Amino acid sequence: MNNKDIYLIGVGNYTEVIIELARDCGFTVKGLYHYNSDRIGEELLGVKIIDSTDNLYNSNLNGRQFAVTIGENKLRSDIGSKIRSFGGETPNLTHPSAFIYDSATLGQGCFIHLNAVIWTRATLGDDCIISPNGMIAHHASIGDGCSVAPFSVVGAYCKIGKRVLFGINSIILSKSLTLGDDCIVGAKANVTKSYPEKCVLVGNPARKIKDLK
Repeated sequence: MNNKDIYLIGVGNYTEVIIELARDCGFTVKGLYHYNSDRIGEELLGVKIIDSTDNLYNSNLNGRQFAVTIGENKLRSDIGSKIRSFGGETPNLTHPSAFIYDSATLGQGCFIHLNAVIWTRATLGDDCIISPNGMIAHHASIGDGCSVAPFSVVGAYCKIGKRVLFGINSIILSKSLTLGDDCIVGAKANVTKSYPEKCVLVGNPARKIKDLK
């Protein structure tokens, strides 16, 4: 099997983004999988839906490469873990213009978009999204399934939990701050202190407006 062949799971607007990212990374997108078998044969950007995810999970995934093109953090992370547990591979897709320092550490199934920066000794978990012009600063870490929107910055020494969503142009200051799992940081928020899990943060300076259930 060609090691530049890849299959995409999910069919939506973000799938189109990942089709183009995969192509920019030199991959050939061989087909799409969707949970609804009635959609088999439909196309996105010239790529067909070839089967349902139910049938995929009942097939041999060993040696095959996949990208989970789902924006929702928990679902993307869960499906990525499932694919790997069944023997499938989820390579990182890194745009040629992105800069990842040699000392940085990335998990599996990450999407690193154009002009993103993963700085010295930064650490990313599995199934993370770093959008265009996003930055993970030196010695910072983000957990599995996080999503960092365009022009957002996770400051140096910060520790971010799993499935945290950063809105466009948000910042968490370089103060060894921590954010717990499943937090949402609103667009243009400026986080200046640590927060526990499942907080929604907005404003400058950021404040908690609600707890998620």
